[in-house]
Amino acid sequence: MSDEPEVNVWPKGLKDEFPDGPPTAVLKHRGCELVLRFAPGDFAGEGDIQELRLLPGTEDLRLRVLRQFAPDAEQYLAFARAAMRIFGPDGTPEERDENFRAAADVLRHIAGPRRGLSDEFYKVIATSYASLVAAGEPHPVKALHKKHHVTMSAASRWLKEARRRGLLDEDGDDG
Repeated sequence: MSDEPEVNVWPKGLKDEFPDGPPTAVLKHRGCELVLRFAPGDFAGEGDIQELRLLPGTEDLRLRVLRQFAPDAEQYLAFARAAMRIFGPDGTPEERDENFRAAADVLRHIAGPRRGLSDEFYKVIATSYASLVAAGEPHPVKALHKKHHVTMSAASRWLKEARRRGLLDEDGDDG
């Protein structure tokens, strides 16, 4: 199974469900399908999502699989919106090219190697860690490693870097 999301868009709705219905993007990733429906006429996917469904694909919808989608929800939405702008009925070739580049950047964030992680990423990790500690989690590093599907070593490195950047107290309990 590829770790790169695959997206299909139907600017005029899914033919088998809603012919001439709301613009829809379907992302296939991590063995599941994420269906995002936008408001009728929102061919670029710029407005609010009207419906979001997570469907089983090659994987059952188990908690382990569902946890993989939550941390990247914002990126999935950005990817779907960029795909709607690329494959939708509107736009100049230059606009479509720019939208393609934006979609590629999002794709790199979701599926690419985790090198050069951003400050925003470390803020999320620090906040998550602080929440786990505040909730009384006895092993917050272990909880982070499970939540993000990385090794304990990677989770520890993330926390070390978050501390180096001043996002966590130096004397925090690492579990």
